[in-house]
Amino acid sequence: MDHLHKIMDNTPGHVRPGNQLDADSFLSARNQEIQALLKEIQTPKKCNKMIFQRLPKKMRRRVMSTTVKRMPKDLRAAHKKSIEKQINKHVRRRKDYRRKPKSRRLDYLRRQKNGKWLETHVWFAKRFHIVLKDGYKLPKSSHDKTYRACYRAIGNHCLAQDVSYISCIELKGPYDQLIKGLMHHVNQDCGRTFKAKCYEQGTREGSIFMYKNGTYPYEAIGRVTFLWDTFVQNKIRAVWIWAEPSIYAQLAKELQTTFNLKQNDSDILLESGPPVLKKPKLIKIIKNSKNSTIPAIQTPSFVNNNIKMTLLKGSLNRLRLTGPLSNSVLSRILYPAVLVNSNNIDKNWWSSHLKDLNSSTNIQTKLWESLSGADRPESYPSNCVIGFHTIDPRLVFPMKRTKALPISKDFLLTEDYSFQLPMTASVSKIWDSKVRDWSTQNKMPNCEINMLRSNCVIKGNDKIALDEHSMSIIPILLIQRPGQCHPITRPGYGSGWDIVLPAGWGMPFWLGLIMNGCQPGGLRETTTMILERCLPRSDEPDTDAGNLRAILKKEEAMKKHFRLPPQMRVNYIKLGFQTPFHCPWDILCNEWMLNSKNKFVLRNVKLLAQLQNLTLNLKEKVNLENLKSECTDLQTCLVPIRLELLQKGILKPNSHVCLPTLDDLNNIGDKSNLCPLEKIHKDLNAFKRKVYRLEHKKLLRSLRRKRVLEKKNRNILCKRFKLKVSPTSQIVKEYLNQMKKLWIPEEQTPLKHSCSRIILGFSCNSHFSFTKSKYVGIGYMPGPALMELFNLWSESKTNLPYVLVRNPSTNNYRYALLSITI
Repeated sequence: MDHLHKIMDNTPGHVRPGNQLDADSFLSARNQEIQALLKEIQTPKKCNKMIFQRLPKKMRRRVMSTTVKRMPKDLRAAHKKSIEKQINKHVRRRKDYRRKPKSRRLDYLRRQKNGKWLETHVWFAKRFHIVLKDGYKLPKSSHDKTYRACYRAIGNHCLAQDVSYISCIELKGPYDQLIKGLMHHVNQDCGRTFKAKCYEQGTREGSIFMYKNGTYPYEAIGRVTFLWDTFVQNKIRAVWIWAEPSIYAQLAKELQTTFNLKQNDSDILLESGPPVLKKPKLIKIIKNSKNSTIPAIQTPSFVNNNIKMTLLKGSLNRLRLTGPLSNSVLSRILYPAVLVNSNNIDKNWWSSHLKDLNSSTNIQTKLWESLSGADRPESYPSNCVIGFHTIDPRLVFPMKRTKALPISKDFLLTEDYSFQLPMTASVSKIWDSKVRDWSTQNKMPNCEINMLRSNCVIKGNDKIALDEHSMSIIPILLIQRPGQCHPITRPGYGSGWDIVLPAGWGMPFWLGLIMNGCQPGGLRETTTMILERCLPRSDEPDTDAGNLRAILKKEEAMKKHFRLPPQMRVNYIKLGFQTPFHCPWDILCNEWMLNSKNKFVLRNVKLLAQLQNLTLNLKEKVNLENLKSECTDLQTCLVPIRLELLQKGILKPNSHVCLPTLDDLNNIGDKSNLCPLEKIHKDLNAFKRKVYRLEHKKLLRSLRRKRVLEKKNRNILCKRFKLKVSPTSQIVKEYLNQMKKLWIPEEQTPLKHSCSRIILGFSCNSHFSFTKSKYVGIGYMPGPALMELFNLWSESKTNLPYVLVRNPSTNNYRYALLSITI
């Protein structure tokens, strides 16, 4: 035996191969080695590397060198110690320190000086083009090309939109007095009003066009939606009137004068700009509030005896779902509060009102179960209202973004509820201002939600482990929106739901919609649905909001046109287009109507339906004399029309709708025949523009020579310095204004006969329709012009309502089909 084997035999714990093995000694030795290895790994080595540099390269971030919370949790303590031991600590540059605001929330409020933000603005600002409209910063369209994706979502999936800019006015008082005052602003010819029996119980939402006090059919305000409260006590009712921001202030003033309301002394209405960072009053409000992330919302009120009007602008959010899968999405983000253990709920208002809500919660739970089935939104009663009390949607977020699909057909809507819902189904505590404020102020911060989610795994809506945590109950309203009813096109297209939420809950519910597969949309999708479904527009030409918007659009188009060099501008004089940037309704109405002082849009539902039937059945001859005697308003009104191009082409805004000749109608079927052309007009101002431009340049040169001679005569040293105001600025302004008049003359010839075809009306808005696979537009024409069209159609051999359409930038006429919108 050699010397090595002797030494190994004498060492304790060593066993030679083939002999017996001592398990205890072997395991203890291995345990000591493992403990030593772990100690070596966990203790940081003495080297120049920091803790964050030991991470893999894919996990490293430059911010980790200064920010501890960016590190993984198990390395934060050691990283913090290593930062404290450093001699040369990182010092922030003074420039960065000055630029960073002290409070990001206060900085957001300061930045809302030009336009108010929605609660989802920060989410949209990263992904959408933001535009300023009616005092709000609103998302227009996505940075990605999602036009087709949004159309598919409306037709087959679900599109989500934040329409919280539509604000609410609450009127509360005796039912008879409210109806008496509101009926001064509406008329039964326009549709069902506030006193309709289908809306009286509060189970349906209505829509009506409102006017100034006793001025129907003139001086229109705009279209609004309204909803009555289900709670009745001593004949005291409450109604919510939803209006767009363009008509909200005007409507509030009209209601204030109608009911003779005066501002409540306890409320302070200050329409000032957003607060500045150094404003002490705002900081006090934030510190005193329970939740520092949500500012106090002012709801000014106006009182007169028993009637009270409250402006709920900013205190309610409204999210809009459109598409057949909107039911499935709602079943994923909503969870009835009744199904949750009551011991885990904060007993502030829910436990005290639970006994009164027993009958309504049972029906609402059945309706919630039907949402998870295969029912579509149009299977529910049209414009029905469902009250609901749900838990925080952040507790039931999916682990990753998934597409919500119907679970099974076991939970379908019963036949009893498919036509009319009971009154108890629409009960919700969102009408109570105290409950709304409590749910807003007691909202759980996101950091606590994230801690709760890290402690327990939430896999489904029916397995919520909250332990000893108190949960928020949010009262909401679900409002159904019917889709298309025409069997020719896609039936049910555009149907969906609106969700009304208290303030502060817009972002949690919006993220719940996105996480469950909704396609986000903006203002572009709203205009698309209006054109696809022929819905009424909000900015009609007989309203103040429509006139103001038309002026703003005209100014923007003029600036864009005259920014181009003269060689790149379209010569509208040669094309015979006098008003390429706006629709001159006043001039057109004065030429078609005799003694027409005021223009108004025809909104009589029966008369519009009669005109629509006449355009669809042109085989029968129209008796114009009987039509004039029956419809006296037709002689002094604007009729809303819808245009659909017959062939390929583009339909632009402010296009002419012209009267075709008999030859044009007879040659429609001839394939060899091309569309008619407008002859090129003579531009008499072309020579004037050329001479005036040369004279202007000559004048500027002479003025410059005079300034140089004056300096030389005064012996002034030639020093280069910039003047605040140019000496020729006024001359240049006058030159530009005069050149604009020479390009687009203000003195216009008669508009009706300015072209080879008689002008009947204008197309205000147009868009490409995927349903029709061609361009469609919405416009108006005077009533006598429509009578002239009926006379032409009766003389021609065609059985379809053909008209001619011409864009502002071309001399080519195109054929289009005309229909009356209701």
